[in-house]
Amino acid sequence: MTAVLVSTLGVATLIAAILLMLPAMSRSTLPLGVLVPRSRVTDPVVVAALRRFRIGVVVSYVVALAVAAMVAPLGPAAQPLAATFILLVGSVVANLLCRRRIQAAKREGGWLEEVPVRISGSLTPDSADRARPAYGWFAAAVVVLAAAAAIGVSLYDSLPATIAVHWNANGQPDRFAEKSFWSVFAPILIGAGVLALIVGIAFVVRGVPWRRGSGDRPEVSERIAALQAHLTQSLLGWIAFVVSAAISALSVLGWWRAESNAQSAGVVAVTVGLLVVIFVVIAAYAVRLTSGTRAIRAGTEVPVGAPGAARDSVDPRDDDRHWKGGLVYVNSGDPALFVPKRFGVGVTLNLGHPGGIAIAVVTLLLIVAALLLPLLLR
Repeated sequence: MTAVLVSTLGVATLIAAILLMLPAMSRSTLPLGVLVPRSRVTDPVVVAALRRFRIGVVVSYVVALAVAAMVAPLGPAAQPLAATFILLVGSVVANLLCRRRIQAAKREGGWLEEVPVRISGSLTPDSADRARPAYGWFAAAVVVLAAAAAIGVSLYDSLPATIAVHWNANGQPDRFAEKSFWSVFAPILIGAGVLALIVGIAFVVRGVPWRRGSGDRPEVSERIAALQAHLTQSLLGWIAFVVSAAISALSVLGWWRAESNAQSAGVVAVTVGLLVVIFVVIAAYAVRLTSGTRAIRAGTEVPVGAPGAARDSVDPRDDDRHWKGGLVYVNSGDPALFVPKRFGVGVTLNLGHPGGIAIAVVTLLLIVAALLLPLLLR
């Protein structure tokens, strides 16, 4: 129980720290995902909104820990899951409420009325081309899944007539299915499908055009886009390996038919460990990208007003109307599949692009398949 409490505290603290750092990781002209001119980045309304957002994250963090303590009787896995859910939902609500203040001040004050409109961020197909997929991490993920499958083959004959296909919050099996190739190896096959999806995304990332961020000089935007493409490939590799390893570990644990405390503890440990590792990976990506972006900009600074210096401008493709909640980008008129995030670091899909829709639908189908698998095997 102590280990679970420590793990829950660690997961919640890590998520809260990432959320608190997000405004600093974002471009100064995009506070909480709202586009503002450079002359307004220190406006009292903007500063107050950012402060309120951070207060909202801290409040959500405290509430998440309190809820985690209350759901302790439901089982050890319920605590980190509840804390993560409450913290993320509370932070999203804080973001939506605080950004509305900036939007209202921007609209009432006409902040962008005097700002010229121009296409300041061009497409950069060569940036993505230079970012090779993380072949090493993908190969390691294949090896892990293959090793788990080999263990399953060796144990298949010794498995009982019915095997566990679902576990409750206590880590105890609560659903069973008759032994068959599908019921035994379905998790590994789903893991292979997830891996194939991530590898496909990596090759799409390599070949499709990326849009440079607005507000920087072209050569600076190009270098930042190249850095984003390179680190995004690394992130895809890390996630592919972590997810494959977790699925493999849970599959092997599931083949241990004995309903022992050790098995239950193992399922809970893998679940909690997966949450921790994924957020550590995301945090590492964010830190590397933020530090790299700052280093690029610091090494190419041009005095304000000098030829080539960045000026206030509005990119019509980056209009607030294309950003839902400042987080989801939908613009059928933008040919870029990946665009710089407005809030936080990295890139996000253009859900107005056919490729973005396809990736989102396939990802959703895989998630639904994983959730429905225990019901299909009953």
